[in-house]
Amino acid sequence: MRRPIIAAAIFALALPVLADAEPSSAVTLEVARPSIVFGDRIALRGEVTPAAAGVRVQLMRQGKVLARARTDAQGRYVVWMRPARSGMWRARIARATTWSAAVGITVAPVLRIAASTATAFVGAPIVVHAQPHTAGRVTLMVFRLGRPVAELQVPIGRRVVAPTDAAGLFALRAQLGPSVARARVTAGARALSVGSTGPDVIALRTRLAELHVHVPSPSATFGSELYDSVIAFQKARGLARSGTVDDATWLALSQDVVPAPRYRGRGVHIEVSKSRQILMIVRDGETVWYLPVSSGAGGITPVGRYRILWKALATTTWLGPAILYRTMTFHTHYAIHGFPSVPAYPASHGCVRVPIWVADWLYQQSPVGEAVDVYE
Repeated sequence: MRRPIIAAAIFALALPVLADAEPSSAVTLEVARPSIVFGDRIALRGEVTPAAAGVRVQLMRQGKVLARARTDAQGRYVVWMRPARSGMWRARIARATTWSAAVGITVAPVLRIAASTATAFVGAPIVVHAQPHTAGRVTLMVFRLGRPVAELQVPIGRRVVAPTDAAGLFALRAQLGPSVARARVTAGARALSVGSTGPDVIALRTRLAELHVHVPSPSATFGSELYDSVIAFQKARGLARSGTVDDATWLALSQDVVPAPRYRGRGVHIEVSKSRQILMIVRDGETVWYLPVSSGAGGITPVGRYRILWKALATTTWLGPAILYRTMTFHTHYAIHGFPSVPAYPASHGCVRVPIWVADWLYQQSPVGEAVDVYE
């Protein structure tokens, strides 16, 4: 007869427990700036429902409680902090088993660019440092006069060379997510002449070739052949024909200028500009290559439109046996040919002289019948 009384007592003992239990609650978490730079201060905020004041909220990353807050009368909370690393964050009500949705925060390191002395057309040695140190790569942009020069993916903490395609001021910009670092470098250049050696000699040859000057084989030494190429460039740009790469020449090399031909028909032809003392190979109206020449002293080389009449590996004249190397005759006894002496001014007996080292190349790629235009 006592069993109903015992059951009722157990039920009565359970009632206070159910009455004291917290109602079902939920918590949210949000961050206005999910991508920040190391050291930035941001707010993590949210609210609990049903709204209540004084509710304890824990903020966790990877299961570890890193911050705490209490709600206001509207059930809202906010925590200001400086996250030290990237990760997924959640909020929960203290001692509860419910969690907010995960929120990702990406923390980018603070970047700094350390730059060394820059050399025009060679580059600027730089290192991009990160705090805190991190592995990976950053995007490096190089600008000159507001124009993009290059975009590179460079490793953090490793020495790289940022391209400097001219003499003058360059702007550098490194970026990793929201983190940006800026620096400026000035690319200078030393004077180069016959006998100079170094990477800037290689860069000089490369730049001349980019501007369609016919250049010799690659070498780190400034030789007589590169001298001829520099003379051709100085002639085309109206500079002093010194063969020395001075400040004025470096400045001209910084500009993307190629001498324009006078005639722009289809196909390939040769043009000889007596005033500039250069020979241009023109294809479909564009100068493909140009090189230095020395035409007739006193302006005796005839002007007009001609064609290569005949070719000879060498021609004997009153000047000596086989003295005209790789002869390409275009008008009676006037020819384009290789010769040991090709000064920067008109000095021949009427023919168009080209340097010996260029003559083979020109001879091989210029067939009989090709047009030759000679003008002042």
